[in-house]
Amino acid sequence: MKTLENILNPLRIKGNKLSPHLEVLGIQQKADAVKAGDVFFAIRGTQVDGHQFIPQALSQGAIAVVVETESAYQKYPQTVWVDCVRSQWAEAASAWFANPTDCFSLVGVTGTNGKTTSAYLLREVWKGLGKNTGLVGTVETLIGDESVPSNLTTPGPFELQGIFRKMVERKVSHVVMEVSSIALDQKRVTGCHFNSAIFTNFTQDHLDYHGSFENYFSAKLKLFTDFGLPLAVLNLDDRWVKRILFEGRAKQNLTFSIQDESADFFAESVKCSVEGTQALLKTPVGDFAYRSSLIGAHNLANVLGVLATVYGLGEDLTQAIYALQTATGAPGRLERVMQGTDYPIIFVDYAHTDDALKRVLEALRELQTQKGKGRIITVFGCGGDRDKSKRPKMAKVVSQLSDLAVITSDNPRTENPEIIIDEICEGIIPNTKFHRETQRKLAIEWALSHASTEDTILIAGKGHETYQIIGKTQFPFDDREVVRDYYKR
Repeated sequence: MKTLENILNPLRIKGNKLSPHLEVLGIQQKADAVKAGDVFFAIRGTQVDGHQFIPQALSQGAIAVVVETESAYQKYPQTVWVDCVRSQWAEAASAWFANPTDCFSLVGVTGTNGKTTSAYLLREVWKGLGKNTGLVGTVETLIGDESVPSNLTTPGPFELQGIFRKMVERKVSHVVMEVSSIALDQKRVTGCHFNSAIFTNFTQDHLDYHGSFENYFSAKLKLFTDFGLPLAVLNLDDRWVKRILFEGRAKQNLTFSIQDESADFFAESVKCSVEGTQALLKTPVGDFAYRSSLIGAHNLANVLGVLATVYGLGEDLTQAIYALQTATGAPGRLERVMQGTDYPIIFVDYAHTDDALKRVLEALRELQTQKGKGRIITVFGCGGDRDKSKRPKMAKVVSQLSDLAVITSDNPRTENPEIIIDEICEGIIPNTKFHRETQRKLAIEWALSHASTEDTILIAGKGHETYQIIGKTQFPFDDREVVRDYYKR
């Protein structure tokens, strides 16, 4: 049986009307889920303030309410007043599940692009080293080899700590988690004990939520300032990394780069082809030849970040490089759909920012240049109810690096898809060849029907996703299946 003092951080408490020995049967952040004996945490959300539901929680049997306003503390008898309910909720969730992240090695990965691939690569390395692994991310949650689909890149605190407790019960020893800026801003990972964190890069995304670049970056910076990190692994090629090096509080920093040879982990003599990538990796313990089926400089950067992490955690670097040479990376990240000479080279990728598109298209442009023939055809759209300012920027990148652009819907959500496409088209460079088609399935089929076997097709934006959101309804949809069904016919 847990008591109030078992789940609350005393350093956060500004006032308390209850006994610290009060027995607690459960913790809740949703008033309609409260049962007799529960503690209700009145969280101020982005749209709803939980303080409004205190009477409901009390009427349903809450024995205590955690608040962050003095007025609520004064008004209700069964209250604990804290500095930040969100932070206290996350710490309480960790305590409720007996602080599971103290029981394994946890690595957080943050950045605009590359989180998912880096997480999967690190997991594959650990598996190659014989570790029992866990992963929490955009595509799925993995406990050993058991997979559960993900709804959020980083789950809420109670769900997250429950997942971590299951991992402890399954004897998982090494866990990697994608840590989004929104999760950091909303304190979802407060209460987690990180052994290391990787910073991949920083470019425009989520400005619809954060409002500005500074707010967006400040959220990501929290992972390197607020968690007492033993180790930070940083991409030296990103200009924002200087802020982390200056403001971060990790006990040790390791850097990686594909441009700056002063980095702790550096790649030179890089050769890319449609079969994969070769390079010479320079590390603190010597140089290593590297060969992989992963395509593109951005994936090589992800590899270097993973190797720096493995080295910083004191694990076998030689075995890690061996494991990475057969690693396949994440689903839906430059994932090749069709194999064989009878088809164009077709990739799906999750790229949904201008920077992510640029990285992927630059890799494909290099391959196309090596071939000396054929075109790059890019099918893409932009999500509805999300940052509108990146729409013309994405179009500009596609115009610059593709021979033919096919503009369509991504997840239009509650926006008019034709208006989204109009806003995308504002960024199309004059004289660029493009075709617009609102229905994503028809757009993909149009691109396939106009491609030769010498062409390369990129279908961007959804990657691993197996659904499309139109209005508020989620429909089954998989870019990969559309391609396969087209050629079956």
